[in-house]
Amino acid sequence: MSVLGEVFGSLQAMTQLQLLLAFIACFGYAVSQGRLVSDPSRGWALATACAAAFGFALQSSDWTFAAMLFGFALAGLGSFNALVWLASRALGLTPGQAAMSTPFATTADVDAAVSQRPPRASGHVHSV
Repeated sequence: MSVLGEVFGSLQAMTQLQLLLAFIACFGYAVSQGRLVSDPSRGWALATACAAAFGFALQSSDWTFAAMLFGFALAGLGSFNALVWLASRALGLTPGQAAMSTPFATTADVDAAVSQRPPRASGHVHSV
């Protein structure tokens, strides 16, 4: 059997604890890479992901297979992020103004950013 065949064979022999640890590791990694939470929380998510990945490797029958599985999972998440980024660029979606793109922008921040924008030029001429 090839090495990849053995790795995929170890997937079938996983326990529920290993599946839970793998889920926590992948979810923690995804949260740590996104802008969903604040910077200190992203650090905690990354630490949780590393601890869960280490626990998964300890629970598996062969730690090298566990490392390969996490390598595949991280490559899959990275490929998904790259695909989404390329699709957003191809569709012409660009990030908004700095005040609106921050994760914790309040209504006052957005109103201040909108009020600082110059007014739009319209093609209509208004007479007084």
